[in-house]
Amino acid sequence: CSDPDLIKFQVSTKVTDLLDQAGLSYEIYSNIKANPTIENVQTGVAAFKKSGADYIIAIGGGSSMDTAKAIGIIIANPEFEDVRSLEGVAPTRKPCVPGTAAEVTINYVITDVERKRKFVCVDPHDMPIIAVVDPEMMSSMPKGLTASTGMDALTHAIEGYTTKAAWEMTDMFHLKA
Repeated sequence: CSDPDLIKFQVSTKVTDLLDQAGLSYEIYSNIKANPTIENVQTGVAAFKKSGADYIIAIGGGSSMDTAKAIGIIIANPEFEDVRSLEGVAPTRKPCVPGTAAEVTINYVITDVERKRKFVCVDPHDMPIIAVVDPEMMSSMPKGLTASTGMDALTHAIEGYTTKAAWEMTDMFHLKA
């Protein structure tokens, strides 16, 4: 799963080149919007099934990762294929399809275009097997995207520091960020 801009700027090739070198086949799913929709997830589930894939690799930011998490959960728990039923803490029973995504949260956000709202899904079963954080990937991105990504990271750090749920350990990480 990768968003169209990362394909356009050939950022995803850093990963696909490694897959090619290892002789691993793959298909790219990039029908992902900046705020992934129910339709993005459902077409991703269909693409995963059609490809016969064994795992998911999310390349990019939150949108790619959120989409990959939802796809992985639905593949393992098909009773949630409507996507809306994942809202809140869904009673999934099986871990998501193995893969990579955001390693630090059990949350993802999906946009319900029809109802004009976003909803948060919280599921400990969506944790990836591995996460690779490569700051060098940003070096090939346009300056504006790099700057907005930096501001997004700063905003998350400030939110984490100022939340009522903060404590000494998390404060240390947020201040360092």
